[in-house]
Amino acid sequence: MTNREALKRLEEISLQLHEVDYNYIMELLKNSVRKIPIPLAKLHQYATVDRARKNIGNDLFTSADQLTYIKDQNVIDNYLTEFGRANKPHEPMFYGAIKSSVLDKPRATAIAETSKLFQDPEGHNLEGELYTISRWENKSEIIVVEVVFAAEAIKINPDIKKAFEKQTEFAKEAGADDLEFYTDFLIFISEQFARKTKSHNDYKIAAAYTELVLQHPDVRGVMFPSVQTGYMGVNIVFPPNVVDHNLELLFATTHKLYKSQQKTLISNHMKCLNAQQNPENLEWQNTEQQYLTKEEYIKEYFKIQ
Repeated sequence: MTNREALKRLEEISLQLHEVDYNYIMELLKNSVRKIPIPLAKLHQYATVDRARKNIGNDLFTSADQLTYIKDQNVIDNYLTEFGRANKPHEPMFYGAIKSSVLDKPRATAIAETSKLFQDPEGHNLEGELYTISRWENKSEIIVVEVVFAAEAIKINPDIKKAFEKQTEFAKEAGADDLEFYTDFLIFISEQFARKTKSHNDYKIAAAYTELVLQHPDVRGVMFPSVQTGYMGVNIVFPPNVVDHNLELLFATTHKLYKSQQKTLISNHMKCLNAQQNPENLEWQNTEQQYLTKEEYIKEYFKIQ
């Protein structure tokens, strides 16, 4: 099977992924496409990444281990049972968000990607759903893969468009063996990352591509547009070993998400006093009044009588 035939087969099975075994996808990528196109970029030193965790009710997290990738083996074995956009079942990964020029508050992207309430067009909660945002700093420059060839994301986000143009130019300069295939393959992969899914099975191709590119000795993570923000935000995902060696917790805050069918509001809530100094025993304090969204504003915003 040629690489073109393999891509055509991937395009065919992408429409019925609930019937396709993950190992078959891996075999197509490794043995038929063979030379997988990998668009590389740098995440600079001191870049920050926001990660969101949904709180259970109003309970507060007490340790940084609860804010990073999942470490609880019971959860990994019994609850992490589905594909994610960049992970297999039972495979913990660190998903976060970085700033973009059209959405400069990555905490909003992180909450949007995490919250079932936010993602539900009919979602309604005017009491407020609690989320914890942790901000992490990259301690040294690392290489990541940019998944930036999805047409809709290129139209909406100028950062994605710029990255797409840069990656295309890099490929030309490098004399890619088959530039047309290089572009077509990455368009297909980018569309898999950017697709609006109906089932966790729809993530299989994106997860397989992630698994393969992370085997590259220089690659430390994968960057891709945020579907839940309409591609205005940008996500990044790292395996646990990269988090342990490269990311440092800077601070943590809590926020409340309010939602009606028509409107969404994210408000400040609490701040952690000692995330860096004592990450194993987090202490929380109410955010100063001037930074809080007043109850009267929330009522007026949602037209609550």
